[in-house]
Amino acid sequence: MLQSLEWKVYGVSRRAPRFSAETPRDAFIHVSVDLTDPQATRRVLGACFDVTHVFYCANHGDKHTRLAMIRNVIDAAEAAAPNLVNINLLQGTKYYASHLGPFKTPAKEADPRTPGADFYYSEEDLVIERQRGKPWTWTAVRPHSVCGYAAGNPMNLASLIGIYGSILRELGQPFGFPASQRCFETLFDVCDADLLSRAAIWVSTTAKCGNHAFNVNNGDYFRWKNMWPALAGFFGLAPAGPQPYLMSEFLRDKRRLWDDMTAKYGLKPFPFDRAPGWAQGDYTPPHSRFACEYDLISDLVKIRQHGFCEALDSEHMFLRILARLRAEKVIP
Repeated sequence: MLQSLEWKVYGVSRRAPRFSAETPRDAFIHVSVDLTDPQATRRVLGACFDVTHVFYCANHGDKHTRLAMIRNVIDAAEAAAPNLVNINLLQGTKYYASHLGPFKTPAKEADPRTPGADFYYSEEDLVIERQRGKPWTWTAVRPHSVCGYAAGNPMNLASLIGIYGSILRELGQPFGFPASQRCFETLFDVCDADLLSRAAIWVSTTAKCGNHAFNVNNGDYFRWKNMWPALAGFFGLAPAGPQPYLMSEFLRDKRRLWDDMTAKYGLKPFPFDRAPGWAQGDYTPPHSRFACEYDLISDLVKIRQHGFCEALDSEHMFLRILARLRAEKVIP
């Protein structure tokens, strides 16, 4: 979006974002506000009177707080922006209860909601209700395992693999798969961050997409067992099969080693303490954010029928991001 001269971008967050060196910033304005504060949100966002599209990516661990935050944003946007066109929600496969256990796959946007899996339902219902009878529309994108390079928020599946592989190389160990044989063989999909951005912009600016949700991923499904040799090759390691530990367990006692590696190779600071918990996510072992013993895939027919047909090879994506992490001195 910042690479297009057609957009003026307000970035709303409590802390100023960090950009990579090549990101253009001439059309970017940072707006600092705590979205849990309704008065502050309306006051600060009141200056954004020329907003036409809202891309809502905020999150919070508490359901009631999440609901209050999106309500505050809608209140402010409707009051300040008379030309509001679309509010886009960043959701994910937790919409289909993917983190709670096996679910219907490939997941489709029209699948029934799962009782007890309200990670997005309340916010979506609020937006639908607030939009009713209004000139603006809502859209939602539902990716799985978004991967990319972000200077200010480096925690994602690709960086986790980068950290894991780098540690194994430092220890002189083969590139073992940190989960079970069933995880090794299940179907998985991921979503490139840049592709997700283009998809979100596209659905938000395409009239026929208004008031619809769309699954988004790279367009391919894979099994870790088939991708593992290529990832091992990036680190110059021999690929190995499933190991008797999860990624989160392996990383838990490696902080001191990573600090030593950071000094040895001149690496940039990395929030390593967050890595074990992030790797596990909201899943119950033996499942984890990294690997589940059930298929984790979504159907793309709807977004393709509406006209967005971009696709990426996920293996190539991982290798590209790992190379970027190495070039940026995040991993050795």
